[in-house]
Amino acid sequence: MRTLSFKTIGTLITVLLSISVIWMTGRALLRLDERSRESGLYVTREAVSRTVMQCYALEGVYPPDIEYLRDRYGLVIDEARYYVYYEVVAGNIHPVIDIRLLEDMRYDT
Repeated sequence: MRTLSFKTIGTLITVLLSISVIWMTGRALLRLDERSRESGLYVTREAVSRTVMQCYALEGVYPPDIEYLRDRYGLVIDEARYYVYYEVVAGNIHPVIDIRLLEDMRYDT
């Protein structure tokens, strides 16, 4: 039976440690990406909600569409990243608003 030398054992330990560090770094990057996506979506939803409420407070009616908020209130939405569904029910009833990541919608089909 052949015994392993210290050099061989050291090499195996180095390889295993390197693999585990690479694996942990990959997991951390995936978690960071997911948190970034969630944070961006949250910020976009809050910005739209705040702008809708600001319009209602100042004008007494909810805005007719998202373009109205862009033109008059300076709302900025990254349309390459987010899909915004905005449906007006009536001028005095809060509109239906749904904001989603476009990349998530591509996989929902």
